[in-house]
Amino acid sequence: MKFMLASHGTFAEGIKSALELILGKQPNVSTICAYVNGENDVKPRIKDFIEHIQPDEEWIIVTDVFGGSVNNEFMNYLRNHRIHLVSGMNLPLLVELVTNPSESAEDKIQSALEVAKEEIKYCNQLPADSQNDEDF
Repeated sequence: MKFMLASHGTFAEGIKSALELILGKQPNVSTICAYVNGENDVKPRIKDFIEHIQPDEEWIIVTDVFGGSVNNEFMNYLRNHRIHLVSGMNLPLLVELVTNPSESAEDKIQSALEVAKEEIKYCNQLPADSQNDEDF
């Protein structure tokens, strides 16, 4: 299983750096940082990436925002059954995706989505006793 993190700007590289700080080097994680260094069209890079996927490879592609141009471009390739597309990139999602030993991509993704949803909190509304916990 391989992973592609794709974002507007350098978010993908930054979150990969954070992921590797937590889990160590991740050779199966690649990035596409769109619209940097004067790039104004990400379509050619995404097309090139898709065309170079090997027959024995399965990729989970995680984009920064649903409905954004990066995610929308990958949506054009969903008929390729070797890719799985997830939007809403965040660190708990990536940690779960990369470390979950599920055999199927679908199970891995469903589990990671649940974990990521549980990690989103408005901390001001948490009970006072839970705000003092240092278990993070």
